[in-house]
Amino acid sequence: MYSWASALLLNGATGLNRSVMGAPRRMGVRMQGEGASRFWSRSGAGAAPASVERLSSGPPDDDAEVCPRVPQEANMAEVTAPSETAAAVSSGGPLPDVPTGTADRLLSLAAAARPDAPAVIVPGGEELTFAQLDERADAYARGLRRLLGDSGAVVLLSAAMAPDFGALYHGIIRSGNTVAPVNPFYPPHLLKHVAALSGARAAIVTPEARDRLAAFGGELPQLEHLFTIGEGARALLRQDGAPAGDGTGTACLLFTSGSTGSPKAVRLSHRNLLTGAAQLAAAHGQGPDSLVLNGLPIYHPMHLNASLHAGATHVLSGHDIGDALRHADDHRATHFYTLPFRLVAAANAPEPPGPAPRALRMLSTGGAPLRPAVLRRLEERIGAPVLQGYGLSETSSLATSDRLDTRCPGSVGRPLPGSRLRVVDPRTGVPLPAGELGEIQVQGPNVMQGYLATPSAVDAEGWLSTSDIGRLDAAGNVFFLDRVRDVFEAADGALVSPGQIEALLDELPEVAESAVVDAPAGDRVRPVAYLVTRGPADAADLLRRANSDLTEHQQLLRVRLVDALPRLPNGKLDRSTLRGTARESATTERMATS
Repeated sequence: MYSWASALLLNGATGLNRSVMGAPRRMGVRMQGEGASRFWSRSGAGAAPASVERLSSGPPDDDAEVCPRVPQEANMAEVTAPSETAAAVSSGGPLPDVPTGTADRLLSLAAAARPDAPAVIVPGGEELTFAQLDERADAYARGLRRLLGDSGAVVLLSAAMAPDFGALYHGIIRSGNTVAPVNPFYPPHLLKHVAALSGARAAIVTPEARDRLAAFGGELPQLEHLFTIGEGARALLRQDGAPAGDGTGTACLLFTSGSTGSPKAVRLSHRNLLTGAAQLAAAHGQGPDSLVLNGLPIYHPMHLNASLHAGATHVLSGHDIGDALRHADDHRATHFYTLPFRLVAAANAPEPPGPAPRALRMLSTGGAPLRPAVLRRLEERIGAPVLQGYGLSETSSLATSDRLDTRCPGSVGRPLPGSRLRVVDPRTGVPLPAGELGEIQVQGPNVMQGYLATPSAVDAEGWLSTSDIGRLDAAGNVFFLDRVRDVFEAADGALVSPGQIEALLDELPEVAESAVVDAPAGDRVRPVAYLVTRGPADAADLLRRANSDLTEHQQLLRVRLVDALPRLPNGKLDRSTLRGTARESATTERMATS
């Protein structure tokens, strides 16, 4: 017996084929009886007002103007599929040149090529050249080696938006030890979890995180040394030792978001980090003339490393989208990275939150899908293309990205150069044709070594099972729909996809953001929607209009109007909190129930 989640979508005659993906019909998944086969059902009783484009989180495959097939000679992604029913594998094209050796060579190579060019700029604050950043990494490496040796000890490092982050990150690697970036906004229980799981011997963190770790005392006996980023870590610069590192073993532990439980520790090799940097720089066209604006709340290593590989300058802006746009304009940024929910807010604000940056070539985001209507509004306001990507800690952060010369709005683009992606039947693992929904798998040199203390999700052929549901189109573009665990079973045997319902809700003019979770309704389970609206709205009216466009098993039990959706420390939607709220009998939220 297998669980319904592992059998979410089955291949075969009843599968969702490409002709259906382009047809405006309601779709659903239905199970008939205990142990019976699950299959996609298509209602022929009238066309739904909502298009399949919305229900599948992306444009139809056959819209050549929106998502053109890429010529093979373009060295971009292509789908290997000799017929309509053959398994599809999307390839990212040839791998770009990747440095050899240890991952900290990204910094030393940039310093050798552009020693006096600015590596990192804090608007109104510190500015470091590549040579200065490299010298500081050398000094940190000597101090850490004297303190810890060079045997791969784990060092927690807050991924704070600080100019020293890059020097500390590569200094830890250069010392022959393992860097473990942690979200500076982790609550105490998550901070304790990752410290214990990783067996960290030292931590260089924000003052708040240092106090939290210190409070655990004897509960983390292996944690011997605590430093704060900035002046506290400068004590390491006064140590005497020699940097080390041979390019083998684990260079980095990257923690998963924890959206499906406690964060896992992903083991990334030097080769993983070097490859990921080269892939991202190539996919986004970064070079020495690029200026990268980091509008994220944390300093993500993939952005640091890609910019080092490209020799590009990094500007650290931070939280506020308006400030980030102004900094991008002031510094003539060419590339801009930020979180999707901030872009949704910028698109829905009555007025643009900041200027349209004059030199901007592209804005990139990932972590949650942006609907086509939001993309259009953003591009009108910002004056540059908005590209979406998809990735996991297990793929050295990024796995796919839309690209300027082969754009497919609504998709998360194609695999990165040197990697491949396919969609498989979750029950059998058999690869599926283009157009069919299934579990996304990724293969390539950016795929992790494995987990720490957890069985690997990578098979013998190097395919990583992501537990994400999506599809490929005929041009090799990837359309992300849901996490497997977020899809739930209704009482009549139907499988309900929150992503499909959210795509429809986001098309309602009043709705700025939506989230759908399962909630008990007597002896049944039904979907509940949480909506952030652009202004005053009538929950009962929104419920009525939404249900008029949804299939029987997708009918919403309630619509709840909220001021904001809960977020995990990495900015992703916190569905667990919403599920808990949906199960509470008493609430102070305004709501309508069907």
